[in-house]
Amino acid sequence: MEGSRLRWKGLTSLAEVKKAFLAFHYAEKIKTNLIVASTLLEFLGGLADAEVAGAEKLLIAYFNALIMEVNIAANASQIEGFRDIAAKLNEAIEQTGQHNYANAERRISEAISIATTHGSGAAQTLKDKGLI
Repeated sequence: MEGSRLRWKGLTSLAEVKKAFLAFHYAEKIKTNLIVASTLLEFLGGLADAEVAGAEKLLIAYFNALIMEVNIAANASQIEGFRDIAAKLNEAIEQTGQHNYANAERRISEAISIATTHGSGAAQTLKDKGLI
C-alpha cells in the first residue's frame, strides 16, 4: 500500500486529479462486484450436483462481464494495474470450470486486494487535495 500511496503523491495537475477520481471510482465499483463474485462462488459450493453445471455457466458469464468492466476501467483510468484484476478473473474462470472453487475464491481475493491497493492510493490523493 505504501508504494501505491507514493505513486499518487506527486499529482498536481487537473488531469492527474481526474485520473485519481477515475481510479477511485472504478476501484470501488470493481471491488464491490468482486465481493459479489466471491459470495456467488461460496453459494456455488453448496449446490446439488444437478444444479452446478448451470450455475457455473452463469457465474462464468458474470466473471466475463466483470472482465469487460475492468478493461473499461483500465482504458479510462490508464492504470495498467486493473489489467492484473482481469488476469485474476480469467484464472478464476479456469478454476471454476475445473470445479476448484477454493482456488477460484483465492483468485477473487487477490483481485480484491489489487483493487483495494489502487483505490487506496487514489483516495489518499483525493483526501490530500481536500476533495473527499
